[in-house]
Amino acid sequence: MIKLVQPEQKEIIYQIVKLESASFGVGGLNEWTLMPLIRHGRVFYIEENDMLLACAQYMLDWNNHYKAYLVGLSVKEEMRGKGLGTLLLKETLQILSEENIISVELTVDPQNKAAISVYDRKLGFVIVGQLADEYGKGINRIVMKKTL
Repeated sequence: MIKLVQPEQKEIIYQIVKLESASFGVGGLNEWTLMPLIRHGRVFYIEENDMLLACAQYMLDWNNHYKAYLVGLSVKEEMRGKGLGTLLLKETLQILSEENIISVELTVDPQNKAAISVYDRKLGFVIVGQLADEYGKGINRIVMKKTL
């Protein structure tokens, strides 16, 4: 079952920060970046037996209030490849659609062929552009978008 993180859920927040660090290192969300997303965006998660399994964070596009941006998706290492991330995204995209979001955009590492394939084949995202040096020199991103 997909749940929405609430600001008072300190244990889940701690687990999300830990998962983000394990998944993305210094690029992962920390308490300082996660709390504004919880309060002003949407942070969804899947847990089992009080153990966080996956998390997805979204924010609105200030220039287009009908578009959301997928800030990140992280899945616990031992749960990867089992469809949990795909399930989380499918269900959260449906929730966003019910909240009058018309499109969702994300960026992905061009080398992450598995993620690109999931976004494309399983979720219906299309490549709409590229961003050179997005996170520093030589760190490029592919921009993908889905209309809900």
